[in-house]
Amino acid sequence: MVADFYCEASGLAGQKWGANSAEDRLPVVALHGWLDNSDSFRLLAQQPGWDAFVALDLPGHGASPWKPAGADYAIWNYTGELSRHLSTYAAPVHLIAHSMGGSAALCLAAAFPELVRSLVLIDSPGPIITPENMLAKQLRQGVEASYEEKEPRRMATTEDAVAVRKKATPRVGEAVLEALVLRNLKPAGDGFVWRTDPRLKLASKLRLTESQVAGLMGSVECPVLAIRAINGMIPTGLFEQRVAYLKQAKAVDLAGYHHLHTEDDVAGPLASMIQEFQETL
Repeated sequence: MVADFYCEASGLAGQKWGANSAEDRLPVVALHGWLDNSDSFRLLAQQPGWDAFVALDLPGHGASPWKPAGADYAIWNYTGELSRHLSTYAAPVHLIAHSMGGSAALCLAAAFPELVRSLVLIDSPGPIITPENMLAKQLRQGVEASYEEKEPRRMATTEDAVAVRKKATPRVGEAVLEALVLRNLKPAGDGFVWRTDPRLKLASKLRLTESQVAGLMGSVECPVLAIRAINGMIPTGLFEQRVAYLKQAKAVDLAGYHHLHTEDDVAGPLASMIQEFQETL
């Protein structure tokens, strides 16, 4: 059973799965990656063993509102909405986060440790960095990019949109891919446009440095399970370097691609691995 919801406290939309609603039982809360949405977790949420599974649409994605004019999508700028959302639960929650969602989750867990019981990172090494000697160049790129904001791309049919997304992420499972695309579309005239905020594709004005990432990840108090997809996007050296910053971390490699939680033959073993980790805490 799945149901859509909108949280007034946080301004975030999402979906919840399970016989028990999020109000009945403390849910697992999942955060998707860049340009994805809550349907990224559709297959994982349907695996047995969860009491309640909540997947959020991050700001600018899926059914959640865009950031207001003048705001941007720096990775730390998700922390406000996420902290307000997790504050609606009666106790700290288990977080599951993929790719960019993992970076947002690390910011949240570091700044608001009282809200997070544990964190599972799925093919996510933490925030992208800019070296200190490149900060001025990065700032200029971000400012100049903001002058050229574009309208959402139009699609004639939903099939066209699915084909475009499949080309970008060919390893995403078919059922998840279609659901993911449909949630990111809205009707416009005789066709469709993406609901995702075009500003998500703009260059960042500023990013953290590696030393700041080390400080951020070193401030995470909760236990962390860091899962690297063997055929994913994270080099082994970077993965090991970033995991070493964490105080309580278990690192594992799992067969699969970057969106391994959407793969039919991986979602079951992945769910079991996550549930076993959470049950030991």
